[in-house]
Amino acid sequence: MNRTIRDRNDRHPKPVKQILLLEKYPKIRLAITILLIGISISAFGYALTEYLTEDAGWTTIEASSSQPSCAEELIFQYQLGAGELSPTAEKKAITALYTETTTKAYQLFHTSMSFEEVHNLYYINQHPNQEIVVDPMLYEAFSLINQYKNRAIYLAPVYVQYDNLFGCNDDLETIDFDPRQNQEIATYFLEILSFANNSNAIELELLEENKIKLFVSEAYLKYASENGFSDFIDFYWMKNAFIVDSIANIMQTNGFLKGSISSYDGFTRNLDTSRDTEYAFNIFNLDKEDNTVYLAGVMKYDYAIGIVFLRSYPLNVLDWQHYYEFRDGTIQTAYIDMADGYSKSSVDNLVSYAKDGSCAEILLQVIPVFITDDFHVDRLTTLTQSGIYSIYCEDRTIFYNDIDLHLDLSNKDKVQYAEKYVEK
Repeated sequence: MNRTIRDRNDRHPKPVKQILLLEKYPKIRLAITILLIGISISAFGYALTEYLTEDAGWTTIEASSSQPSCAEELIFQYQLGAGELSPTAEKKAITALYTETTTKAYQLFHTSMSFEEVHNLYYINQHPNQEIVVDPMLYEAFSLINQYKNRAIYLAPVYVQYDNLFGCNDDLETIDFDPRQNQEIATYFLEILSFANNSNAIELELLEENKIKLFVSEAYLKYASENGFSDFIDFYWMKNAFIVDSIANIMQTNGFLKGSISSYDGFTRNLDTSRDTEYAFNIFNLDKEDNTVYLAGVMKYDYAIGIVFLRSYPLNVLDWQHYYEFRDGTIQTAYIDMADGYSKSSVDNLVSYAKDGSCAEILLQVIPVFITDDFHVDRLTTLTQSGIYSIYCEDRTIFYNDIDLHLDLSNKDKVQYAEKYVEK
């Protein structure tokens, strides 16, 4: 095959004209050089200033440290420029505080790793029956657990097996970890529960000045040794409720009030108490007719609020940590019943919220309503006396018990939802 090769001569560069510098004017040359350098520096400085200057308005705050933190599981949105600081200074201060807090929370709630000079859950589990000084963030979390007499924190050995279940890639693998399929696992869970539900076997004692002691009986220590585990306490799926609260409280204490903090697994706190900013929270629903999750409506509000969203199905990419969906559509969750160790959800969707409420307090009061075999709406009605209101979906209808709720159904997602107020 004949090819025509282009003459390479036509690629020669054009002749370069040489410009001779005037050697007899060195001072002029130096002055011009200094001037050009000055112009370059000024231009670079202006560009850098423009790059580093923040505009007023809503932005997403991200942790700036390379250290591991829980920020990957959170979204922190903030309205810059609404306070006394400039948007740039405000973002710098918020970012530093957010980075510090999320790094600390990650370390404190960790159950499988130690950190230098940090008495976290891992450290506490390794030192049963010893007095330990803990960070106020962790002490406050323990205090709430004890206040509401919630003993789910003592299910750490059970959570390990559910972690294994959620990490399975095939239904056949789940048999080794699922109590509904494996009687040996079911029996093991009941044995753990006999200890976890007994304050004479395990109890978190709160002492003065942020001191705690994890009491573990000799019988339970022996059982743990025989069965090869050393984890006795773990907040597990509940931890982000306490972490979101801690971050929100720290931000408010430092005067940062124009923002909203949410976790991927359904815990939200907005910081604004001035009622001059409108917020929105999406209400999702698993439709049983076609096994599809729809956006049923949008809850709108303009006051400080804590929100807890519990659901029996995965909704985002991080949910693999707490859900496993079988080929037949059955879903196992991390919501474990203290009676038998089985995962349970009385209703597919439950959004509970309270004005000026904390996520952890709402959660600890809603758990008995949600993690059970049967759904009883009267229990939600009882919670309204404590200022906790709820939203749930059934048969393509959104039910709610807050007469002042502003619910927007205009943003429909293929399926039309109705709304119904549930009388107290």
